[in-house]
Amino acid sequence: MYKRISRPLFIISVALISACAGTPERAERPAWIDGQSERYAHQLYLTGQGSGDSLDDAKDRARADLAKQFEVAVQERSQQQQAYRKQQQGEESVESLDQRVTRQLITQTTRTVQGIEIAATWHDETTHTYHTLALLSRNKARQQFEQQITALDQQINLRLIQAESEDDALRKTGLLQQAIDTHRQRSSVQSALQVVDPSGRGLPPAVSLAELLRTRDSLIKRIKLLPQTEGPLAFLIQPILSGNIANAGFQLGNGERADYALLASTRLEPPLRESGWIWLRGSLELTLRDAEQRDVGVRRWSLKVASTTVEKAEDRLLNDIDWILKNDLRATVLGFAVYQ
Repeated sequence: MYKRISRPLFIISVALISACAGTPERAERPAWIDGQSERYAHQLYLTGQGSGDSLDDAKDRARADLAKQFEVAVQERSQQQQAYRKQQQGEESVESLDQRVTRQLITQTTRTVQGIEIAATWHDETTHTYHTLALLSRNKARQQFEQQITALDQQINLRLIQAESEDDALRKTGLLQQAIDTHRQRSSVQSALQVVDPSGRGLPPAVSLAELLRTRDSLIKRIKLLPQTEGPLAFLIQPILSGNIANAGFQLGNGERADYALLASTRLEPPLRESGWIWLRGSLELTLRDAEQRDVGVRRWSLKVASTTVEKAEDRLLNDIDWILKNDLRATVLGFAVYQ
């Protein structure tokens, strides 16, 4: 028998049903935010997470979070390389590798990492925060890094073969330095490969960096450089040049006993007074000459310092020249030998 439903009850029932149908189900917090997603297993992927007030900010932070894993690995490797370059001079220990190498390796590796994708996003409606997940396939990245290492190994082997057949000591050392520079690039890629390789082994090199450095340093000791200076402050630059030739590992030659002459020349503009400061501008030039006084190579650096007096400005200028020679002299001389 048909039973009549009262009108007020019917209206309330319809209203409740309509309210339930019109309210979208709120998205649950994804498991990947807490690092517990089975879909993106650690054995298959590297992941990075980011959050921000906008989706673009969250994506950028996720990519940076993933790339940070490679930067940490490269920093650790660069510290090992710095230990390799530690030299004992008398009672003092000198480390000739500076932090620029670390930054170069990090830059190299960061540029090397390709294939990072944004795999998932989620918007927290309560906090109005965007969350993103950056993803890198271990297998694809591993193949990419292995290909790069293979190419770098070929370059290293070529330089070592060329160095072995070279009679000129300076050119032999220059070729060996090129192999060392390429080996450092390889080290950054190897560090990245070890991050994506589940075994952590990567592709160990056939020859160690420490061995190449020892061989290069032993060859440098056989090369005699005669320090020469000219231009303003030449007599003050002379001991700076001599000291940095020795610090770079070369022998200090004198007269006819030198294999090459290394000339440091300066050119300075007249002092410029401006707003209570004394400005000195000019250039430093290094020229390597062989026994026949032929130029093997030339390199120039700009100089610009300021202080309250001319004397203090000159002191700063000498400090800058010392810094340049301390950091660039060896690479510059060995570069002359290879690119002449």
